[in-house]
Amino acid sequence: MAEKTILVCDACGKPAAETVTMKTSRGNFVKDLCSTHVNELVAGARKPRPGRRKGTTVAAAAKPVAKAATAAPKKRGRPRKRPAS
Repeated sequence: MAEKTILVCDACGKPAAETVTMKTSRGNFVKDLCSTHVNELVAGARKPRPGRRKGTTVAAAAKPVAKAATAAPKKRGRPRKRPAS
């Protein structure tokens, strides 16, 4: 005998249209929702953008540019060997 799995909306009990995964600080959660509740959830939402938002780096703006331009660059790496005298 064959069995069929029917997903129902976790909010109202109607047949589910989509399964939604939510990520929070406490973990990931999955809910099955009908089309009405999916539309309510998506209303007012925004799509995430990759990377940082522009203008949010405070440390980059705090660096003094004039001081770095006038100072001599530091020598990097291992010091050179000097011949024994």
